Amino acid sequence: MHELTVDQILGRSWESFAQESIARAGEDCPGRDRVVELFGEPAPFEEVVAPFGAEWPGLAASPAEPWADAEEVAAQVLAGLLDDEDAVAEAGLLTRAFRSTDLPVLAEERGGGCWPHDMAEMCTVLRSWEERFATRLIGLTDELVTVSVAAPVRTIGEAEAIAAEHFAFAPDNITQGYDETLRAYAANRILGKRVWSFWWD
Repeated sequence: MHELTVDQILGRSWESFAQESIARAGEDCPGRDRVVELFGEPAPFEEVVAPFGAEWPGLAASPAEPWADAEEVAAQVLAGLLDDEDAVAEAGLLTRAFRSTDLPVLAEERGGGCWPHDMAEMCTVLRSWEERFATRLIGLTDELVTVSVAAPVRTIGEAEAIAAEHFAFAPDNITQGYDETLRAYAANRILGKRVWSFWWD
């Protein structure tokens, strides 16, 4: 069977989510009035993913600056996080950094795998980030994946391009997180950050 590229995996996810969101806009459903009363009317898809639209914008480029050593950064990030007992419990922090190829074994050991992507797709996406942003896998639970980033981006434009990938991979990060729009997520969770986390409801 033909293995999908990371661009195909994320592009399919982005466009599928866009089609569903646009089709559901304004749709009446049980409990909708109460949800709107509590949280307000949900923002239109185009507003959530601006500056992009319903069409997949493509992959972000790798940062141009020289990278720090991925293993050293992962060790530093883990050392800092392991001092926080809440972070250890919530993020399922690992004792050391791992590569994308280690994900199947780690998922089996930890009971992970409640993700919308199959294991091959998860590994493909993580491998692409390893190659472009020097990431390493540092945390894993059944609904959360955390990576260290040795090549963090330095401009908001770069951060927004990566935010599009994150949205395609784990839209709950944005639609059910603290940020609510791709632009806010890029500014608050990606720009200059050495940790990326992904969760699925």
